[in-house]
Amino acid sequence: MDFHLNSEQKAFAEAVSKFAEKELAPGALERAHSPKYPWAIAQKISSQGLLGITFPEKDGGMGGTLMDAVIAIQEVALHCPKSADVVQAGNFGAIRTFVEYANEAQKEQYLPDLLAGKKILGLGMSEPGAGSAVTELATSAKKVDGGYLINGSKVFSTHSPEAGVFLVYVRFGPGLEGIGSVLVDRDAPGLTVGQPNSFMSGEEWSQLYFEDCFISDGLCLC
Repeated sequence: MDFHLNSEQKAFAEAVSKFAEKELAPGALERAHSPKYPWAIAQKISSQGLLGITFPEKDGGMGGTLMDAVIAIQEVALHCPKSADVVQAGNFGAIRTFVEYANEAQKEQYLPDLLAGKKILGLGMSEPGAGSAVTELATSAKKVDGGYLINGSKVFSTHSPEAGVFLVYVRFGPGLEGIGSVLVDRDAPGLTVGQPNSFMSGEEWSQLYFEDCFISDGLCLC
């Protein structure tokens, strides 16, 4: 296997490095010690096309490769680790799952702000009684007229103190086939976001409580 970058990848890495050195390195230490999400930095990063690098152009992405995204994270991290976290969150994790499974209406509703660095997608997967074992999750989604009622709770939810919308894994029924995911807006009735707690890294998370939290049919990724 050839681990050397080709000419295009080298040029991309150099361009990202120059941007990061000029725009992201100043204030890097202060950002590293702050638990807050750096919104202004996220929008700078977005302006360079570094959010959604691997996503199709029709979805507002750059149509690049996974290697392109990894290169961007590496080059940014050399100048500002906290900014590299922003690039990572804009290409992998919850947003990657969203782009893979969301329908066109859902993408039109959420992707513009997510890729512009104006909103971030939180992940609701781990639970107090199940950890990250999704097969053991208990948070339920019960079908009602026009949508679903969500009940349960989530812990260690990525970006939960500041996320505007959450991708939440739920149980629609028994067994593996009963597991799916839904989108829950932060202001959805029945959702309570708890007080922030700190990971060992210093970043924060909040417990999510769902008590007959209603979401419409249109927010089901299923």
